[in-house]
Amino acid sequence: MRETCDVVIIGGGVIGCAIAHRLAARGTSVVLVDAGQRLGLGASDGAMGGILTQTEPSCLGPLSSVIKSSRDIYPDWLEEIRDASGVEVPVLDGGDIQVALDEAEMERLESKVLPQWKNSPFAVERLTAADARSLEPLLSERVVGGFLLPEELALDPRVLMAALSGAVLSGRTPIRVLNAVRATDLRTGPGGVEVDLHDGRRVSAEQAVVAAGHLSGVFLPRHRAHLFPIKGVAFDVRPPGAVTYPLRHHIFAEIRQDGREYYPYLVPRHDGRVAVGVTYEENVGDVTVTAAAVEEIRRGVAALMPRAATWPIGRRWAGLRPGSADHMPILGHVDDHGRVVAATGHSGLGVTLAPVTAELVAALVRGTAGPREKELLAVCRPDRPFPPAPLPPTPPVSPPPTVR
Repeated sequence: MRETCDVVIIGGGVIGCAIAHRLAARGTSVVLVDAGQRLGLGASDGAMGGILTQTEPSCLGPLSSVIKSSRDIYPDWLEEIRDASGVEVPVLDGGDIQVALDEAEMERLESKVLPQWKNSPFAVERLTAADARSLEPLLSERVVGGFLLPEELALDPRVLMAALSGAVLSGRTPIRVLNAVRATDLRTGPGGVEVDLHDGRRVSAEQAVVAAGHLSGVFLPRHRAHLFPIKGVAFDVRPPGAVTYPLRHHIFAEIRQDGREYYPYLVPRHDGRVAVGVTYEENVGDVTVTAAAVEEIRRGVAALMPRAATWPIGRRWAGLRPGSADHMPILGHVDDHGRVVAATGHSGLGVTLAPVTAELVAALVRGTAGPREKELLAVCRPDRPFPPAPLPPTPPVSPPPTVR
């Protein structure tokens, strides 16, 4: 059986769905192929939900212009999705607080990070220890200061995916969704593309978009070596009796104690939960939630906000971010015929960059990219030079047995 359309999209996470919705809203017929039982079960389901303008190191380089464009259109994008799906996506707009728990970390932030923040197109405000605890009274007494990044937003990625899925599945636009179907091969030629599916079906289209997260390299042979998974473990907690946002900001810190480094990140949810994370394991492709990872996160949270470490743990999860060797997305045509567009490698910025990625890919596919779109696409062009991708971690060597 053969499906036909203007554009076939491989991958039904936040990036693939955002692109499908944007293309179809402009009259392009789309077949969206996703291996999950429902849309958004990959990295999108495991995201923390920060709309990050400055927190991630990759935000502070050439990607800042792309992030600025995405942040600017985010409110209108969410309104458009709500109108199409009927699902409201609550947004926390108090900003992100990054704090220091000792003078050495405060010095690092002031001397190395603050200059980059000031050079970005986003605001930053210095906080004393008293300022920080005034904004978030549950912060540790160890906090010596920090910074408020007021333009960073936060939302629940599962609610976002419910809204985006609803928009894609609404029937108002020419999108056909093929769930629980694996794409096994992508072929391109001067006349179009063909995608083979594991059940024997085939999709023929004018163009293809590869938005398959960390698995995109299967369909992008020229970039396979530049793409890899980044495992992240997280869980949520709920303060007793909380029914709405228990914190007014999302909060991050880098902590060095006991000879180790911790990166606690707390993102409050509209229903009273707090998402807590997060770990980073480059080139690790399993989604096992280990006791060691949970304990690592708990220790970081206990240092940052001691009371939060006592709140009951609910859902635990692990996700695989789609990493790229230079920590920036890969957006653009990747084949000799101009038929295959890559939209992958967003690392931890998929939720942040979904609106602008959809706009840029739609303009590229439809041939309507103007000077501004071309300028942004140039930042993420697929033919840029890449550094070597990280190697998988070496398994620990077992200690010699104890002789008793």
